[in-house]
Amino acid sequence: MGCAEFVMRRSPLLVMMWSLASCRDAARPNTRAELLVTVRTGAITAPDSVQPGWTSVRVEEVNDRHIVVLFRLPATATTAAVTAFVAALDTAPATPQPGVAIGGSEVGGRSEVVLHLTPGVYVFACVRRGNDGHRHASSGESRLLHVQRYATANAGDTVPPRATHDVRMVDFAYVGPDHWAAGPQWLRIANTGTQDHQLRLARLRDGASPQAWLAADNPDTLATTVAGMARVGPGEVAYLQVVLTRGTYIEYCLVADVATHRPHIELGMLRVIQVP
Repeated sequence: MGCAEFVMRRSPLLVMMWSLASCRDAARPNTRAELLVTVRTGAITAPDSVQPGWTSVRVEEVNDRHIVVLFRLPATATTAAVTAFVAALDTAPATPQPGVAIGGSEVGGRSEVVLHLTPGVYVFACVRRGNDGHRHASSGESRLLHVQRYATANAGDTVPPRATHDVRMVDFAYVGPDHWAAGPQWLRIANTGTQDHQLRLARLRDGASPQAWLAADNPDTLATTVAGMARVGPGEVAYLQVVLTRGTYIEYCLVADVATHRPHIELGMLRVIQVP
């Protein structure tokens, strides 16, 4: 006699509870929503709304290079407040209040990020600066996003990826293992500091050293950017997918310090990672 048959014969109450639990589990989504964001010079294209929960976000760059960050704003934010926030991004050394950075792809379509969305108002904005010194967001590269509420409690529960490595960002360092496995990996990135932080990951070219990379006038000649998580605010958690090959990597942060305006890498936010 199977377990289900035993329960049905012995307890009608248990049968009812079993059925309710089964329906509840069936109604709860177990896969993450996917959100494609297309960015081109002067514009960002993305859905107007999305359901809450852990969401896979992929950025597709049509031309030029971009850094698209998703910012959470108060649920009561008006269109005027969103416009003011985007304008303030251009000169603010940190994410302007009352916004919170929750992450994004640092290198376009080369990597996938998974972010946790709660109901409310969000805005995608490109924080990369152009040749004129202004962020791309100031020339139209922003997009409003509404995260809707589900009609029933817990209906939006989804699960994040199964992390293979944990990275904690503090002021001003990365805390976590310095040896990562080769192949596809999911990094769980948590900001437990008091400022925004990012994680840029570059693989050193064969024969190059971390010291030479740091001293180079053009570090890109000594390393290849692999992936990156754009700025993440204090208390936030996000996931970054990377594919690693054997070699030496550098993880570093270029976000500006609030007090000195110096990039965090100059304050020690750099770590050497070995992939054997």
